[in-house]
Amino acid sequence: MARSEKTVVWFRRDLRIDDNPALATAAKEGSVLPLFIWCPADYEQYYPGRCSRWWLKQSLAHLGKSLESLGCPLTLIHAEDSTLAALLESIHSTGATRVVYNRLYDPISLVHDDRIKNELSALGIPVQSFNGDLLYEPWEVYDENGQAFTNFNMYWEKCMNLSLEISQSLAPVRLVPVPGIENVRGCPIDDLGLESSKDEESSNALLSRAWSPGWRNAENMLDEFVSYGLLEYSKHGMKVGGTTTSLLSPYLHFGELSVRKVYQLVKMHQVNWENEGKSEAEESVLLFLRSIGFREYSRYLCFNFPFTQKRSLLGNLKHYPWRSDEDRFKSWRQGMTGYPLVDAGMRELWATGWTHNRIRVIVSSFAVKFLQIPWIWGMKYFWDVLLDADLESDILGWQYISGSLPDGHELSRLDNPEVQGQKYDPDGEYIRTWIPELARMPTEWIHCPWDAPSSILEVAGVELGFNYPKPIVQLHIARECLDDAISTMWQLDTAAKLAELDGEVVEDNMNNIRSFDIPNVVLKKELSPSASSIDQRIPSTSGQKKKLQPLEVKAPYKQIIQDDVMNASNMEDTGSTAKLQASRKRSSSDSAFNVPSCSSSLIMHSQIHDPNSCLVLHSDYLQQNADRNGAGKVEDNDSEDSGTSISRPSKRAA
Repeated sequence: MARSEKTVVWFRRDLRIDDNPALATAAKEGSVLPLFIWCPADYEQYYPGRCSRWWLKQSLAHLGKSLESLGCPLTLIHAEDSTLAALLESIHSTGATRVVYNRLYDPISLVHDDRIKNELSALGIPVQSFNGDLLYEPWEVYDENGQAFTNFNMYWEKCMNLSLEISQSLAPVRLVPVPGIENVRGCPIDDLGLESSKDEESSNALLSRAWSPGWRNAENMLDEFVSYGLLEYSKHGMKVGGTTTSLLSPYLHFGELSVRKVYQLVKMHQVNWENEGKSEAEESVLLFLRSIGFREYSRYLCFNFPFTQKRSLLGNLKHYPWRSDEDRFKSWRQGMTGYPLVDAGMRELWATGWTHNRIRVIVSSFAVKFLQIPWIWGMKYFWDVLLDADLESDILGWQYISGSLPDGHELSRLDNPEVQGQKYDPDGEYIRTWIPELARMPTEWIHCPWDAPSSILEVAGVELGFNYPKPIVQLHIARECLDDAISTMWQLDTAAKLAELDGEVVEDNMNNIRSFDIPNVVLKKELSPSASSIDQRIPSTSGQKKKLQPLEVKAPYKQIIQDDVMNASNMEDTGSTAKLQASRKRSSSDSAFNVPSCSSSLIMHSQIHDPNSCLVLHSDYLQQNADRNGAGKVEDNDSEDSGTSISRPSKRAA
C-alpha cells in the first residue's frame, strides 16, 4: 500500500510502542499523529483516583520520550468539552485522513467509542479499531447454544480449547509525523492536571520510589517475574507479606504491557521447563494463566453484560436489602472495624494505593457480608484508591465476592476474619506493620484482641474502645443479619415473580420461582463470515440489538469523605494510619444506593510519628517490593476455605 495515509493514532490505555496494532498499522501506511486526549467529563462517575492519575502521568511521559526518539512527538490535549471535539480539531488542523485506536471494553468506553466512531464516520472520516488488549474478543467465545458464558471455569475451558494464533505487531523503527502537526493545539503534560501540587509534595514522591511506570519498565518487570518469580508462583498464595505476585497489574491496565506478549513468554517457559523435567512448574504456570483468564473474563463480562457496573448479574439480588450505613462504610474505609486483619488491609490500601489480592478478598468480603454495605460502594472506593484500579476487574471482583455471579461466593458464605488472620498472617507481622496500636500484642492474641485478658491488653498498651476499636459487629450477629437479609431477598423475589404471573401459578412456574435469574446474551447469531475482525461490536440481549445508553451509578458520592480529612486531628482516637486530604469534590444527589463520596486524592505523609500515635505511616514501606497481585482482580481461589466460614444451621432462608 502506498504511504499516503495521514493517520491520527488515538492513545488511551495502550501506552506502549511494542505490539501496538493501531500504531503499527498507521506507521506502515503513512504519516502519523500520536494523540492522547485527557477529558475528565468522559469518565463520569469513574474519574481516576490520585494514584491512578500519577501512574498515567508517568506513563505518558515515558511514551512521549519513546515516540520522540522515533521521530514523532506525542501530542497531549486537555479537552474541556469533549474528546470528539478535540479529535475533530486535530483532524482539521492536520488534514488527517483517518483515525485508528485500540479497543476498550468497559461499559463507559463502549458507549463513548461507539458514539465517536459513528460521528466521525458520518462526517466521512474512516475509523478503524484493533484488538490491543485481549487474547480473545468478547464475541468470539460462546457456549454450544451461541450464548455468552456466565461461569468463569466454563469460559476459560472453552478459551483453552480454541485455537489461538498470537501475532504480535512489530514496533515501528521510525515514525513520520503528519504535515501540520505543529498546528495542533497541544499542551505540556503538567497542564493536563493529572497531579496537584499537594500530591507532588507528599505521597506521589513515595510512589515513585516503589514503582517505575512506562512500557520499557513493564517489559523489564515481566522478564524479571518470568525468570525469577513464576516458578514459585503457586506457593505464594498463602502469603500476604513480601513479594509474592507478578507486580504486573498496573502495567496491564495502562496497556504498557501486551497481554499477548505475557501469554507467549509464559508458554515458552512452560515448554522449556517441561523439557527440563521441572514438573513443579506446571501448577504455577496454570495458576498464573488463570489470573490472565480472569482479566480476560472481566472484559468479556462487561462487554456482554454492560449493566454490571451498576447492578448484580443475578437478577434476584435487586431485592437484596443492602444496608446503606455511611458510618459503617467510613469505619471500614479507615480500618476501624475492630478486626485486625481487615483493618490492616484497609489502612495499607488507604496509605499506599495497594494491597495483596488475598487481602482484597478479605476486606471486600467483610464489607458485603459482615457489614452488608452495597458492593457498588466498595467497588467505587477501590476505583478511587487503587494504584492498579481497573473498572472491569473491580466489577468482576466485587460481584464475585458479593454472590452476584452464578459462580461467585455463596450468598450465605461468611468468612471468619480471626481464622483468616491466623491462616494468612500467622505471626501477625502484617498486622503490626499497619496497626501500630497492636504492635506489642502477643501473637496468640493479635487476631482476637477482644478475647485477650485485661493484663495482656494493659502490657500491650491496648485499650479497646479507646485507642483501638471493639469489633464493629459480633460474629454471631453478622451471621444472623446475613441470613435474615438472604431470607428477605428470596421473599421479595418470590413475591415479585408471583405478581408477574398474575395468579396463573402452575407447578412448572413454582419450580422456577426460587431459581437464580441469569440473563442470556446471544453471540453466535450476530457473527457472520463477512464481518470485519477489526470492527468493534456492541452486545445484544437475546439476539436483539439494544441501543446502549451511558451507564453510571445513579448519583455521585456524597462528600462525607471530607469528614475523614476534617477529623484527621481526632484520629488518635480512631487508629487511622494516614492523614487524608481531599483534592477533588463531587456534587451530590440522592440515589437508590446513596453512595457516599470517597476521595481519589489520598495524601500520605512520609514522616513516622511516635509509635503510640495513630497517624503512622512507614514511608520506607513503599521502598520495598510490596505485595502486589498479578491481575488486579478481587478473586478468591479458595472457594471452600475450611475452617473460615461461619454457619448457623438452624437459620435457613425462607
